Amino acid sequence: MKHYIKGGNDTKKENKKQLPKPILIIVNKVLPVIVLLVAGFLFIPYASMNFQNNAVDHINKNNEAVMFYSSTCSHCRKVYPKIFWHNVLNFKNADKQIQTINVQNPNNKHYISDFSIQETPTFMKPNNPDIRVVSTDVQVINEFSER
Repeated sequence: MKHYIKGGNDTKKENKKQLPKPILIIVNKVLPVIVLLVAGFLFIPYASMNFQNNAVDHINKNNEAVMFYSSTCSHCRKVYPKIFWHNVLNFKNADKQIQTINVQNPNNKHYISDFSIQETPTFMKPNNPDIRVVSTDVQVINEFSER
């Protein structure tokens, strides 16, 4: 007499739970875009600070202020993104722009001696080089540039 064991080769099909379609769209399409935008928002100022060709041939007298910085300076790294976004927001208003000059660039080294730059970041009025401030405090910088 033969005995059969039932269920030896039977496989159970399980229903996998899936997220609702709107949630899948958000996770697969919208979330990556948001992540890229946030990463860009955080990365672009540092890329600008380090990789832009910043060979400045003159001080722009129409600008609100001039910022002398060094891309390796920790204080400059703190304040540069704020200046970058300030300039982006005031792109069409030259009189509200803050010109940035990387004194680490060999083409700009002469500004250190021309304007007796002692430390960075140094903010200077383009029309009056004697008016300066050395600070990373955004409120102090705003008050200086609006004078």
